[in-house]
Amino acid sequence: MKEIRCTECERGCLLRADSDLYEISVSGNYCPRGREYALKEYTNPVRLATFNVRVRGGASPVVSARTARPIAVAKILPLSRLLLRLSVDAPVAAGQTLFVSLLGERIISTSAVEKEGI
Repeated sequence: MKEIRCTECERGCLLRADSDLYEISVSGNYCPRGREYALKEYTNPVRLATFNVRVRGGASPVVSARTARPIAVAKILPLSRLLLRLSVDAPVAAGQTLFVSLLGERIISTSAVEKEGI
């Protein structure tokens, strides 16, 4: 059994998901959105991941970044290890694509960094 805190509405139900050989059962939800959320979290949990990426020649040494879409939780740690080695040149615009992984995960900046000295 897996306990999951629902974030689909303001109620924040504590859901319990369990599976037998053929079916996943969900309890504790007060709305239908909770059941759908629990099924997704039980089978394939995804998150938007945030990072800091180094900037060369920028007014700031790093720029905040995130994945363009939610990714599987299992991919976050390997992706973060890869991004430790990444650095981009200034200037960086908000929403700019900084990196695309071989698996197609796109990393975008969430803020802007000007060139140093401007």
